[in-house]
Amino acid sequence: QLLITGTEQFNQKPKKGIQFLQEKNLLATPIDNNEVARWLRENPRLDKKMIGEFVSDRKNIDLLESFVGTFSFQGLRLDEALRLYLEAFRLPGEAPVIQRLLEAFTEHWRKSNGSPFANSDACFALAYAVIMLNTDQHNHNVRKQNVPMTLEEFRKNLKGVNGGKDFEQDILEDMYHAIKNDEIVMPEEQTGLVKENYIWNVLLHRGATDEGIFLHVPPGSYDHDLFAMTWGPTIAALSYVFDKSLEETIIQKAISGFRKCAMISAHYGLSDVFDNLIISLCKFTALSSETIENLPTVFGSNPKAHIAAKTVFHLAHRHGDILREGWKNIMEAMLQLFRAELLPKAMVEVEDFVDPNGKIYLQREETPSNRGESTVLSFVSWLTLSGTEQSGMRGPSTETQEAKRAALECIKQCDPEKLITESKFLQLESLQELMKALISVTPDEETYDEEDAAFCLEMLLRIVLENRDRVTCVWQTVRDHLYHLCVHAMEFCFLVERAVVGLLRLAIRLLRRDEISAQVLLSLRILLMMKPNVLSRVSHEVAYGLHELLKTNAANIHSGDDWYTLFTLLECIGSGVKPPAALQVTARADNDTGAQSDSEVSSSYHPSDMSLDRGYTSDSEVYTDHGKPGKMHRSVTDVDVMNSGWLVVGKDDIDNSRSTAGLSRLGPSPLVNQYSLTVGLDLGPHDTKSLMKCVESLSFIVRDAAHVTPENFELCVKTIRIFVEASLNGGYKSQEKRGKSHRYDSKSSRLKKKPKDSSTRRSRVLSQHQAHTHSDEDEDESIPASYHTVSLQLLDLMHTLHTRAAGIYSSWAEEQRHLETAARKITADSRTLWSNCWCPLLQGIAWLCCDARRQIRMQALTYLQRALLVHDLQALDALEWESCFNKVLFPLLTKLLENISPADVGGMEETRMRASTLLSKVFLQHLSPLLSLTTFAALWLTILDFMDKYMHAGSSDLLLEAIPESLKNMLLVMDTAGIFHSADSRTGYSDLWEITWERIDCFLPRLRDELFKQTVIQDPVPNIPMEQQHQKTLVSSLPPSPVGDVRPSTHVAPLEKPCELGVSESERATAPASPTISTSASPSFPASASTKASPVTDIPPTTAQPPLILQPLASPLQVGVPPMTLPIILNPALIEATSPVPLLATPRPTDPMTTSEVN
Repeated sequence: QLLITGTEQFNQKPKKGIQFLQEKNLLATPIDNNEVARWLRENPRLDKKMIGEFVSDRKNIDLLESFVGTFSFQGLRLDEALRLYLEAFRLPGEAPVIQRLLEAFTEHWRKSNGSPFANSDACFALAYAVIMLNTDQHNHNVRKQNVPMTLEEFRKNLKGVNGGKDFEQDILEDMYHAIKNDEIVMPEEQTGLVKENYIWNVLLHRGATDEGIFLHVPPGSYDHDLFAMTWGPTIAALSYVFDKSLEETIIQKAISGFRKCAMISAHYGLSDVFDNLIISLCKFTALSSETIENLPTVFGSNPKAHIAAKTVFHLAHRHGDILREGWKNIMEAMLQLFRAELLPKAMVEVEDFVDPNGKIYLQREETPSNRGESTVLSFVSWLTLSGTEQSGMRGPSTETQEAKRAALECIKQCDPEKLITESKFLQLESLQELMKALISVTPDEETYDEEDAAFCLEMLLRIVLENRDRVTCVWQTVRDHLYHLCVHAMEFCFLVERAVVGLLRLAIRLLRRDEISAQVLLSLRILLMMKPNVLSRVSHEVAYGLHELLKTNAANIHSGDDWYTLFTLLECIGSGVKPPAALQVTARADNDTGAQSDSEVSSSYHPSDMSLDRGYTSDSEVYTDHGKPGKMHRSVTDVDVMNSGWLVVGKDDIDNSRSTAGLSRLGPSPLVNQYSLTVGLDLGPHDTKSLMKCVESLSFIVRDAAHVTPENFELCVKTIRIFVEASLNGGYKSQEKRGKSHRYDSKSSRLKKKPKDSSTRRSRVLSQHQAHTHSDEDEDESIPASYHTVSLQLLDLMHTLHTRAAGIYSSWAEEQRHLETAARKITADSRTLWSNCWCPLLQGIAWLCCDARRQIRMQALTYLQRALLVHDLQALDALEWESCFNKVLFPLLTKLLENISPADVGGMEETRMRASTLLSKVFLQHLSPLLSLTTFAALWLTILDFMDKYMHAGSSDLLLEAIPESLKNMLLVMDTAGIFHSADSRTGYSDLWEITWERIDCFLPRLRDELFKQTVIQDPVPNIPMEQQHQKTLVSSLPPSPVGDVRPSTHVAPLEKPCELGVSESERATAPASPTISTSASPSFPASASTKASPVTDIPPTTAQPPLILQPLASPLQVGVPPMTLPIILNPALIEATSPVPLLATPRPTDPMTTSEVN
């Protein structure tokens, strides 16, 4: 190869060629003239003209001598030697150059033949004369002007030239006749027999040298070079013969040629040759040139197309390793077969989570409903057809059916499915090209064909699963494709559904592989980046897919971030929670910047925007819709996700480094209202079946202790509570919102544009795909029963977690002691258990106690009672029990005062009775720790407030009888414990005694006489001016009484006694000694409400009252200490953390003679 390159360079510029060969060490440096001379003589590829110019150069005199020295002139006549000499190069036309060449020639000839002539000049003259004779005899230009030289003239011209003597006449005569009969011809000018003789002589000459020795080389040494030169013309010739020939034998020979070319190109790895061969054969299949309607007929009746198709698939199966660009042509052929419904059923049958059979067909038969819809249109089109067209529409002819059968049989023999199943044996480069070919079939604006893209997507997914042993090499490609299909979709369509199912299928199969599991779980966030309206339409598929994933792979999920992804998905799908706003912002921006940091996400998100134009109202807004200034929307808590450590994954995935901020999500967000029974998220419409499946998934995790980990425990609790809200009252919220929300027009949303030639097929398949999407709408009758089951399941789950919590946390803490490094410190103390587990679970159970369905309500109350009285809770201290009242029991009692179930008045009575009884039981059981609270008086008075409200909340005597009994129990136990007694007071009773009866007398004035007849305390006559002076101050420091459904009762306190403002006389007397402390207004409570007191006689109508918050009183009261003043104030820390919890959303008007209220 180097010699050829050097030769080519010499033919252009001799010096450059010599220099190149010296650089490659093929010629010596410095130059060896003998070596160069031999190369010039023996290289047949050299240009004779360039040789002549190079050796005749005056600078190369030594080279010329060496060049002439390579000739063997011994025994040759001068003309014969000259003939041999001039065949080695082309003689230049300049006289001085010719002279140099001939001088060197004659000198060497004389030496070779013993100096036959007188001197060198004589020899030179004779040689020159021979050249002139050759020109004179054979040059046509000379012959036109002169008569050719005769022998006599030739002799005469050489007379006396041989040193003054004549040459031998016989020699001259022989020379004359040799030149006249056989022209000396330069090699480039030779033609015909002269040329053949010359070539034969050259071959004989080279055979006499070392080159003539026969060399044995390995077989096939030059096959690659030969094939590289001949494959183009060969394939073109084979294609022409295959196309034009009609004889079977010729066609088979052409196919045999194609196969042999394929084998050679595969052997040498010539991808471009193989691609070209496949592209040529694909043209003969007729698959890409025919319309879909005619394809089965044309392809089925064309034997040549059958042979070409079988050859294409055979070559792809056998030599797929070297296929590159040719994959596109094969995939185009596959698509055509798919459109014409010629592929085997196994290739158009795909996995599905929702379908009962576990599989759906990408192509289905026309449904009767579709036919009904188009009857009129079909009739009109039939009327407009001509007779011949009508006959064509009656059905396929026998020939057409036969052609289709032949086509199906041919494709069956081609075995296209083998391309997928055997893709695991492809080289990586070929596999990547195959995947690119499948991904390139994406719907675009002009030729939007959703089914084609869905078919290619399914093939792509199957190929990825076949190659799961090396999935890391191809994961990025398929993940980006799924991201594009899911996140960029503006509306639901079948392709999006298949992409979602595909992502979940990949996750289920690949999670067992440690090398890819983290990336797969991170990629599930693609679902959370989808538009909410699109995500809700695929909720069935996601719910069933997640269930399958957790069932098969829960043990393979270890990271807290991954659990967070899965639980957030469950919440969004099951209960209609909005996907995290951070991900949605990224998706809407539609940029490809990759992963964003948490700070970038936070800065691009504005919580204030959340409440605008949502189209629905959250529960917290129902509580606070009385128009109070400064109200805090519960929906603001959606911003919790900003603190949740989301790693927002953009299209360029995948940042495996986990954000350290991710751990912050495991603590309660500061924006969550902990004094509410709800989580505080806005729940959109949800699908009943999806909720049921998500609850089933959650149940699977909770019931298996191995699946409950420190990373997912609190997420479990939160998700259960969200599902509780979603299932409340039989999912009434979702049903209301679903009714208001826009019903998607499936037909318009399934396809954007359809090719004209296949619109019938598209509309047919369209209705089939949407059939199972909305199947749940036809089963509304089973919805109440479904929600009933879900609520009971959730209750059981909460109870299970509640009872197991202490044991679970203890085992985790024990395990962590044996580990040197732990990401997060796990403690099993009662405070941790209360904040992370017991309290939220009790709130969730309590929320179901407020369900409109009687059975659920009663069951929840049973669970709540069992949970509150469980042995593990005995470890809680006073503050935690106070928290239990404030966060669980008081919000529950407040909610139960509402008209939750108007149709079930009796049931509500019973519920309220059980709730109030539970309150007193819990209070009495944990009285000892509660007594140590500085806020005990406030807590006790709040309980009395509830007793008051509950006495008047019912229409029957149930509560009127139960409340006094509960109250009697509490008073007797407290009195027996000596809580009301004080040795240092003049009456023997503490200040708490006085406050208690001031409050009880407002609704049970005779109770004191019934219980404590022997201890009626006479009030001293007060100093009226002093009373008037301090009345207002004391009123302002009392807790506002809740507004309730206060009905007139037989036990109405006398009007002249200021019941709600009642403070003992002894306290009034000592009141000036204590500083007056007034409350600061809560965020949603007018400041004037706590500082303005109404005169006793001024009784405003109850309906005008704003809902009041129940606040425990902060008091320095201690049992057994000397009496002291009780400036009863609201706890400022509590005010900051709470949001309004009104007693009644719609208070009923009360009798003007009832107890006065603080306005």
